[in-house]
Amino acid sequence: MTLGPTLAVTAFLILLSSEVKVVAGLQGADHFRPSAPSDDGKRQGLLQLTAQVSKADGSQDLVEEIASVEGLVNQASRADQPSSGSVVVNSMKKRTAADLTGVTENAVGDLVIFLTGLFVSSLLLTVFVGLFSVLRRRWPMVYGNNVLRGTAPLPGPGDTFLGWIRVSWNLHINDIIQSQGLDAAMLLEFCNLMMKILGYMAVPLVFMLGPLHWRHGGNRSGLDNLSKWGMANVVDGSPLYYLHAVIVWLTVGGVQLLIYKAQVKFLRRRKLWLMSLPAPRATTILVENIPDAHCSDLKLKAYFERIFGKGSVSTSFVVKHTENLCDLIINRDYHQANKELAEYQLSSTGHRPTYLGLKGREDLLNWYDNRLEFLETQIKEEKQRINEEVSEEESGACVEEGIVDSDDDDIGVGLDFHARLNTTTGFVTFKNRKDSEMALCCLLASNEEEFIVSMPPDPADLIYADLKADPMKQNVRFLLGYLCLIGLFLSFMPFVVGISCTAKLEYLEAKIPISQILLAEHPAIHAMWDALMASAALGFFMSFLPTFLVSIFYNFFVLKAGAWLQHRLQKWYFIFLVVYVLLVTSVGSSLTVTSSQLVQAPLAAPSLIAGTIPLASHFYLNYIPMQWALHGMDLMRYVILMKFMAFRTIMEEEVARAKSEPEDQDFYGMGSRSARFTLEAVVCIVFSTLSPLITVLGFLNFVIRRIVFGYLIAFAESRKPDLGGAFWVSKLHHVQVGMYFYIMLMTGVLLKRAAQPWPGCMAAASLAILAVGHSKFRSLKWEDLPLEAMADPHEKSSKEKGDKNYKDDKDARDGKEDQEDEDVLLSYQQPELR
Repeated sequence: MTLGPTLAVTAFLILLSSEVKVVAGLQGADHFRPSAPSDDGKRQGLLQLTAQVSKADGSQDLVEEIASVEGLVNQASRADQPSSGSVVVNSMKKRTAADLTGVTENAVGDLVIFLTGLFVSSLLLTVFVGLFSVLRRRWPMVYGNNVLRGTAPLPGPGDTFLGWIRVSWNLHINDIIQSQGLDAAMLLEFCNLMMKILGYMAVPLVFMLGPLHWRHGGNRSGLDNLSKWGMANVVDGSPLYYLHAVIVWLTVGGVQLLIYKAQVKFLRRRKLWLMSLPAPRATTILVENIPDAHCSDLKLKAYFERIFGKGSVSTSFVVKHTENLCDLIINRDYHQANKELAEYQLSSTGHRPTYLGLKGREDLLNWYDNRLEFLETQIKEEKQRINEEVSEEESGACVEEGIVDSDDDDIGVGLDFHARLNTTTGFVTFKNRKDSEMALCCLLASNEEEFIVSMPPDPADLIYADLKADPMKQNVRFLLGYLCLIGLFLSFMPFVVGISCTAKLEYLEAKIPISQILLAEHPAIHAMWDALMASAALGFFMSFLPTFLVSIFYNFFVLKAGAWLQHRLQKWYFIFLVVYVLLVTSVGSSLTVTSSQLVQAPLAAPSLIAGTIPLASHFYLNYIPMQWALHGMDLMRYVILMKFMAFRTIMEEEVARAKSEPEDQDFYGMGSRSARFTLEAVVCIVFSTLSPLITVLGFLNFVIRRIVFGYLIAFAESRKPDLGGAFWVSKLHHVQVGMYFYIMLMTGVLLKRAAQPWPGCMAAASLAILAVGHSKFRSLKWEDLPLEAMADPHEKSSKEKGDKNYKDDKDARDGKEDQEDEDVLLSYQQPELR
């Protein structure tokens, strides 16, 4: 028998196992819910297809065996046929959140669904990789712009068809730090860390615990072949549960050790990143909640010079209310962009564009010139007005600070200007790096709500509109924002359910009659649909969340910088992903009801999780491979490509490329990506002991992520504002939060299934390891640069070997830049006032 027909026969025999779920129920697989038998059309179609393959290879005995099994299925189906009354009762039962979102429970026949999903996901990934390998050479401005600009790490990806895979895999993290920043580099380092963790877990779980489940578990799973290697094959009271308790300790201890070592390594990179920050960011602090008495440029400078010594401050700047000026500038930029499009139309067609005015057709370029001239005049007048008020205010501040002499009548001039011109937020740039670091660590005032100091974001990433927000009004907006988040959290499930119902085969058969014929003729579509649509639909629903969250953050919260928005998005998006993907089986029929029950009895959480999550382990075995196809779609950059192709029809290619970048930051930004990376890691860890195979799938998942995003970050995507590793720290913290769920799950399962409570108690005791490890992790301070690092920067840097990102530039590290460079000194000033 040739290889092709052999594989086909094997696949069809596996598919046949999905038809004998009733037999599994008769054999006492108590943790599975028997499913109703499939329709005759699907069964007969399967027999016909199998018979054709067997006939072609002379395997008539296989047809006879299948026919005998078919008779058994028909007999069991007739015996278990429900009455009309029971159908009505069953239809009235309340369905859980997992049922409604497509997170199905384990069942006999899931192996064919798993293999189908694995094959289709691998096939889609292969297709996407092939298309990308062709497109990247056809459109280098979309897929290799960093190479064209000379900012990509060396060596480049080359021109070979698949040579980019090897180049991406061999990229060094330090090269990514230098070209794309620390945040982007640590995203790839997280992939490396998870490969280590899952590889460490896979060896004992897959090659030791898995065979024990299969050979000595007691065959609890019956005909469910996908559960043979997992904990679902172990009968209640088995002595193997003591081994599971030991595995929990090894998993918790090993993961905590690897995370701690990775964080220590990150601290060295973070220190080098902080020490290599360019001025003025390295020597500038962001000051919020400035009291009225110090709310001007000169007063703020005088306050800090009284603390750190006269002449210690280079410049100070209090953010001004310039809303009117900003509106004029936005209007001007809008008309300027439209004028450029009109000019491109003139150059490409040779005809001057016109518009229909009151006097008939009029020249469009002349209209834009007149409009821009008017707006420039308005902007100039508004700037002049602001500068006059600033000068008048500063003259009053000089009197108050004693810089100039004045009569008593002049004292108090400018005291009221802060209410209409200055905000309560400002920037202070020191002449010495050590002073700025000390200011970040010190308590400046007895009132902790005044002079709140923090490291400023990248000047190019600042959202000055948020810095102008009124503190009192912002408190109300904060409250409304959190109410919106809670409302979204509670109402998202109906949204998911409403869409998921349309993706079910029952709905399609009812709405599209031709689908019934198609499904009857091709029964294998059932397996493929079950393998793909449940995981794909859940991922599709969750992809809407970042847009909703970003909308709430923009409208109700003070963000101050785009990167800080991404960091906030990472935290909240991860919470939603955990609840609606990982814990959806524990939600039951109502999130609010389940939450109220846990508040009344918090110790019931392990029992609740252990009674629901293990029943859906097969769904997550399909969920992880489904991500492989999504990684291939990310590699395609299809949205950027379509935008580029559309823009290049009306403008030059370089302008079209600039307008098509960057990718959508709601879904493809650092915050959303970090949350999804972490969820996949947590899913693999939580289900590792229940289904050891998920560690192998997770390992391959992060290998693919490392290659795909290694290329995208290094060679295709533009550099994003850098927070210096804040996303990395949050990812590790979230993984440790996932470890708490892992311990609760294993404790509940062992207490429920073991003959004695000792295995469960042993698993619960691993909380001590996790608590100590988490505490040590949090004790590693990473936000600010230690003052000891400022003692002798050159001596410190000589001990750091192999890091190309650290530039040996004493002026850059000490903040002693040329004070005559006006552009550098004023880079934290509002752009509209420069």
